[in-house]
Amino acid sequence: MSDAAQAATDETPASKGAPSFDVPGLLFDNRTPFAAMQFDIVDQHDAPFHVIVGKIGYTIGPCNPDGWASLALLDSPVALNTEDRHDGDDPAASVLEESDFAPFKPRCDVIVNALAHAPKKTPAKTFSVRLTVMPGADATSKRPAIIDKALAVCGPRWFVKEPPVAGLLRWPLKIATLGLVRPDPWYLSAPAPIAHLPVRYEYAFGGECRIDSSERAAKRVPAKDRIAAQPAAGALEPHAVAHEACDTNPLGRGFARGWFLKATKSTRLPAPQISTEARRCNARDFQNSVDGKTPEPPAGFGVVGRAWLPRRALIGNIQDKPNWGADDIPRLPADFDFAYWNCAPQDQQCDYLNGQEQFTLVNLCSPDSPGARPDQHGNTVLRFALPQQAMFVLAANRAAQLTVLPLSLDTVIINPESSRVDLVWRGCLPADGNNVESRLMHITEPEQLARLDMLVQHQWSETPPNDAEGK
Repeated sequence: MSDAAQAATDETPASKGAPSFDVPGLLFDNRTPFAAMQFDIVDQHDAPFHVIVGKIGYTIGPCNPDGWASLALLDSPVALNTEDRHDGDDPAASVLEESDFAPFKPRCDVIVNALAHAPKKTPAKTFSVRLTVMPGADATSKRPAIIDKALAVCGPRWFVKEPPVAGLLRWPLKIATLGLVRPDPWYLSAPAPIAHLPVRYEYAFGGECRIDSSERAAKRVPAKDRIAAQPAAGALEPHAVAHEACDTNPLGRGFARGWFLKATKSTRLPAPQISTEARRCNARDFQNSVDGKTPEPPAGFGVVGRAWLPRRALIGNIQDKPNWGADDIPRLPADFDFAYWNCAPQDQQCDYLNGQEQFTLVNLCSPDSPGARPDQHGNTVLRFALPQQAMFVLAANRAAQLTVLPLSLDTVIINPESSRVDLVWRGCLPADGNNVESRLMHITEPEQLARLDMLVQHQWSETPPNDAEGK
């Protein structure tokens, strides 16, 4: 152990005058050509950990004769995201990529930020897009898909309210069924043709209802639906008189409440243009939101908002304190679920990937892309396989004994329009003062990978990772 490492571990909370939960130091040496960082966290049980995260970026290249696109390392290492990245750098828009400084992800996120392109470059009223992830070529052929998800994309369309005369014609049916059948007064118009559309949550079901004090409709908002706390009389700036957002996607379209429709006298609202292929959006979804029901999670391939349901429920029960001391630091809730850090939709989360997995994207890149090929139906197909590789940490303790920690590939971000694929690895070491130095390594050769696997197996055979007895 180096003198610097010894000095770092000898710094105690008492010597630094810091609170007792300070995390012991760890020297971090990145021996890879890629961006990497080590940082510390304290979990909900006040247990400290050292977190190591590394990132590798690739360019999607031309296809080989079999139709598989190549992945080539970027000329310059891709940087770690220190904060969330939004579409158009607009903090009110969809998140394209979250910060890479999540402490732990129990599963792998697969994120796709893409434009949906109509087949054959011909505008269409509706068409399908698809993401499939299959096990590597050397895996058993009978293994099911890791991810298989399809969305339906369409052109602009509207939720339209029937004219009053049509409403009168529906009354006999309601009377005859004693009110059990209540035909909806809203219908969904046919979509217009479209050539391409960003696959963003702004085009999926969701949205918000807001009426400001400057609008005529403000006077028609019922008292029970108004925001309780209002600015003092005579306030010059417009303010929200009533506001309600869709809990599963506040960015989308099609969400409406009854009070909003009555106050605004709306008869036509934009409808979603992205739905799941298995369950396409219809007028009943709109009526359910009008009736106060919570919509299903939105259709999309991108990052789910941190404050959206069902993700925010994983935070747990936050307990606030009326008075905070000078050294008080908010802890994670006792029932915090680390699955909160997984930002992909549930059906795009999977077990950690190992390399060689095969990705297929249908109609999610330009037909002119050199990495894509048309299929027999005119769909644009982009296929590539992840490289076989590993990132791992060699950690030394005070006795100069080494621990091998393979990092987990827990994030895959695909940006077909910019021909990019980014991979993020992550791992955790106990910050108990025993681990004092660490070295990040990267390997790609089959012999190296086999040796790493042997080292890890031998290591755990000597000291099982979940040995409750500690013997």
